[in-house]
Amino acid sequence: MSTMTTRADLKRFLDELKIQFLENPATVPVESIISDKIDHVLQEFWADREPPRSYGLFAIGGYGRGAVHPQSDIDLLFFFKDGIDEEAIKRILHPLWDLQFKVGHQIRHADDFKEFDETHMESYTAFLDCRFLMGDPAVAQEFEYEILRGMIRSNRDRFLRALVEMKSHRYKEFGETIFQLEPDLKDAPGGLRDVHWSGWVRKALEFTSGCLPDGALGLHLCIRNFLHFHSGRNFNVLSFEFQEQIAQKLGYKDSERGEAAENLMRDYFLKAGEVARQASLWEEAVIGSPSRVSIPSDFSDPFDMIKAFAEAHRKKARLDSATLAAIRQRVVSSDGLLANHPKAGCLILEMMKDRKGIYDTLLAMHDVGLLGKVFPDFEEIRCRVIRDFFHKYTVDEHSLIAIRNIEQLPVSHHFSAILNELEYPELLLLSLLFHDIGKSHRHDEGNHVHPSTEGVRVILDRLEIPPEQAEKVVFVVQNHLEMSKIILRRDFSDEHVIQQFADMVATPDNLRMLCLLTYADMKAVNNEVVTPWKEDLLWQLYVETYNRLTLGLADDQYTQQQELESDIQAITNLLPKGTPSQQIRDFLDGFPRQYLRTTAKKQIADHFLLSRKLADRPMVMHIAKNGAVYDLLVMTADRPGLFSKMTGVLSFFGMNIIRAQAFSNRHGTIFDLISFEDPDSSFQKNPSEVDHFAQIFNDVIGGRVQLDALLDRKFKSVVFKPKKGLSVPTTIHFDNDFSKRCTIMEIVTQDAFGLLYRMASVISGHGCNIEVALITTEGHRAIDVFYITREGKKLSQDEESQVEADLNRALAPVV
Repeated sequence: MSTMTTRADLKRFLDELKIQFLENPATVPVESIISDKIDHVLQEFWADREPPRSYGLFAIGGYGRGAVHPQSDIDLLFFFKDGIDEEAIKRILHPLWDLQFKVGHQIRHADDFKEFDETHMESYTAFLDCRFLMGDPAVAQEFEYEILRGMIRSNRDRFLRALVEMKSHRYKEFGETIFQLEPDLKDAPGGLRDVHWSGWVRKALEFTSGCLPDGALGLHLCIRNFLHFHSGRNFNVLSFEFQEQIAQKLGYKDSERGEAAENLMRDYFLKAGEVARQASLWEEAVIGSPSRVSIPSDFSDPFDMIKAFAEAHRKKARLDSATLAAIRQRVVSSDGLLANHPKAGCLILEMMKDRKGIYDTLLAMHDVGLLGKVFPDFEEIRCRVIRDFFHKYTVDEHSLIAIRNIEQLPVSHHFSAILNELEYPELLLLSLLFHDIGKSHRHDEGNHVHPSTEGVRVILDRLEIPPEQAEKVVFVVQNHLEMSKIILRRDFSDEHVIQQFADMVATPDNLRMLCLLTYADMKAVNNEVVTPWKEDLLWQLYVETYNRLTLGLADDQYTQQQELESDIQAITNLLPKGTPSQQIRDFLDGFPRQYLRTTAKKQIADHFLLSRKLADRPMVMHIAKNGAVYDLLVMTADRPGLFSKMTGVLSFFGMNIIRAQAFSNRHGTIFDLISFEDPDSSFQKNPSEVDHFAQIFNDVIGGRVQLDALLDRKFKSVVFKPKKGLSVPTTIHFDNDFSKRCTIMEIVTQDAFGLLYRMASVISGHGCNIEVALITTEGHRAIDVFYITREGKKLSQDEESQVEADLNRALAPVV
């Protein structure tokens, strides 16, 4: 009698397999080896026992395909044609559980397949990949080819429609693109699930051909095995951390095109594209291709390839697979005939005038390689990965998604009005296509603008774009980061900032182009970047600058007595009847001009009423919700260290601070106003948490609770431990020219829990006041800008050096 497999045996088996795999990851068939091992273990359970009649045990899902990865579940189907035998089930499951296998099992009777139920699609698809293990071979044959296939055959249309819906839902979860910088190897478009899905369609249609060629999935399978071995769980996301490790193991090297990990990802995306294309073809086999255009041509004239796409775009259709195959073949031999050719550029610009469907058209041209033949600089960013924990897509896909953002701009959106006013809207799309071509090769971080600008100058010259139009494209590419910098890193309520920006853009049409490009570019970074708050800031900057360009400085003064009096009257109307106007004047006396210009009259009225409470208490705190953002206002007559304490308490409660400002009137009332987001919706889900926040805040300000001790518990918590990944070196820059009154200090560093509190503590420790703070986080990188003064003046060079030295010490990573 043979010895049964033990847990120790299985551990030794997996440990040895891991060693073999890591020594030669490209050649060890891990999935089939594990599947064979499980087959052997199951056979041990039965030994020479006679299985029940009318019973079949099947491997299903990944196990059925003979592709079990190191941490995958073992999926089993217990099928009974007659009565269900509980003992037969226990004889398999109990030993598997004892061996600590992760088992997903289903028990089915023949009667379960008499009616088709769309809610069981996940089970049906797993059954399609079944593989008979033990039991009655005749029953197994009947189940697989008569019962299961018979049910699907009788309900084929419903089954196929449900399959298409499953794929559509899955694609939407991943933004309809394969080009995720941290892709899910299993479920993302172009991942292994697309291969499984194609197989289910093929089996439902009872086709025997159409499989991917051998080796097409080698990279996918190899990477997934690595993820399972190294994470010790069923983890399928190719994160930045694992990209570096896998690239090294697979022999990738740094090159001019990028780091080793970036080159690995480029290869992955090319393979994922093949997988997604096959799934798309099978989807066409299901839903048909009523909106397909066939162009019978050998495309001996290469410009006919562009005309074919133009024809499909005009008809709001796509080229059929035969035409695409012919173009793909012709593209290979087209050499440089199309490269930046004026005729080719003219054809594409003409297409861009009709924005509906332009993303799909350009994506299809890019997929067959034609777009890169026309614009070689764009081909250079194909599958280009910038691993910054902020961008979600490859550079080429990011650029195309930015174009899609303009295409899909709702008619009711206020940016649509700007788009309709553009003289040449097609130039905006061309600018978006080229705005990041400077990322084609390795470059200094954040320094892609110059090579992008120089590259686009050459392209436009060769395309023979008229000079006045070319200047617009060059301008927006050269300045495509400026508006986002201003709304996130500058206090643009300061008229000096607006004037400088207006001088730079020079014309309303330049402003329109730049605003729309900024919106589309930011929105294409990832799904979370353009919050309603940031979108509103961009709109405010556009309006302020447009008014400056069109009305002139003299018409935008807020210091005229008549206009000031009308504001005071508007505020008075919102206050209790009988409130003297002089009290409003006293309250506003000495406030900065931007407070009056940018704060809603209702909010000013609320602030006035709160300030009156200072007559009988030393401090007033108030929290108000403004859309998706909360405002924390603190009024007091004294504020040493107040800002750092405010930020510390907000950090303790897990809030994201996005903006802060401080100001005072001539009567000594000091305002600290911090805008923050509640990412976990703690205040909304639990309103009593607001009272808890107020209590903790008052205790910290009153000295009854030590903030350092409060935060220390979270600093040491594993929950707030910094994640592994790319490190961000700390850089500190001072600017004494941009603001007339303040020194601007910009800090770029690694994001971490309590970061703003540490910064603010150092700044206040040097006797500096934080007048405005602008807080931005891009992935793991924090970009924080402070407008600071000391004794009402800008900092001297020595004071800057002292602050910088202490900040570097405070922000140094803990070893």
